[in-house]
Amino acid sequence: MFLDLYIDRQEQVLGITLCGLSILAALFFMFRHLRRYRLITDTPTAMIRSAPQGYVEIIGHVISGEGGLLQAPLSGRPCVWYRYRIDRQADGGKGGWKLAERGSSDAWFQINDGTGVCLIDPEKAEMDVAQRSIWHGSTPNPSSLLKYATSLGSPSLSGSRYRYTEHLIMEHEQVYALGHFQTVGGGRDTATLNKLQADIIRDWKRNHALLLTRFAAPGATEFSTIEWQAVRQAALEEAEMQRQYQNNLPDMHVLTHPGKPGHPLLISTQDESRLIKRFRQRALLCLVAMLAALWFCIELLMAQVL
Repeated sequence: MFLDLYIDRQEQVLGITLCGLSILAALFFMFRHLRRYRLITDTPTAMIRSAPQGYVEIIGHVISGEGGLLQAPLSGRPCVWYRYRIDRQADGGKGGWKLAERGSSDAWFQINDGTGVCLIDPEKAEMDVAQRSIWHGSTPNPSSLLKYATSLGSPSLSGSRYRYTEHLIMEHEQVYALGHFQTVGGGRDTATLNKLQADIIRDWKRNHALLLTRFAAPGATEFSTIEWQAVRQAALEEAEMQRQYQNNLPDMHVLTHPGKPGHPLLISTQDESRLIKRFRQRALLCLVAMLAALWFCIELLMAQVL
C-alpha cells in the first residue's frame, strides 16, 4: 500500500463507488475508441466509382450540394456544413459559461475523389473538423460588423458576455468519410412491371368517377370485362414509361449512417493517419485512467477505517 489512508466508512464507500463508476466509464470509452481505431485501420479506402455497397471508407474533396453553399449562422462564412454554440456568462461575469443556443446543419453535401461524386448525409454523423473559431461578444448573436471581422480573422470588437463557437467544413477541403455506401438510380430500385401497374391502377381508383369517364360507356357505373382490360392495358403502358424513365436515371452514390450498433458514420477533415493516431491515444489514456482508478480503489479498500 503506497498511501497511508485514514478515512471513515462513509468516505470509503463514497470513494469506492466513484472509483467503480470511473472504471466503468473509462472501460466504455476505451472500447469505443478502440472500435473506431480498428474500423479505420481495417477498412480499405474505396474509389467512389467502384465502391462496394455497404460499409466503406472514402476520401475526397468537398463540393457544394445542389442548393449551393450554406452561410454559417454566426460568422456568415460560406460553407457546406456548420455546427455552432452560443454560451452566456452567468452571475454577472463571475460565474461559468451556460449554454444559450446551439445547432448544426443537416444539408447534404458532396465529395469528389476524381473517380466520382458521392452525396453525404451528415445526420447522426460523428463530425471532426479542423475549421473551428471561438470569439466573444456582448450580444446573443454577433452583429454584421462582428461577423465580417470574424471572417477576416480579427479579434472580437466588443465585450465578452457571450462566447461563440463555430465548426465549419469549407468547400474544397479534403474529407475522410466512413459510413454506409449505396448506389441508387440507373434502374436499380425500379419495381417490376406488375407492381408498377398495380400501383397505377390503385392510384387511378381513388378517383372512380374520372376512371369511369375515361374507360367506361357513358352513364355506366361499373366496368365491363372489355373496359377493365382497357384500364389494365393503359396502366401497363404507363408502367412501361415509368420503368423506362427510371432506368434512364443516372447513378447516384450516397453515404449515410449505417443504422446499426458499432458502425458509426465518421466524417473528418483530418488525415486518416492523424485519426488513427488520435483514437489510439484516446484508448491508451482511457486505459491509464482505468488503471489509476483501479489502483485508488484498492488503496481505499486497504485503508484504515476510523
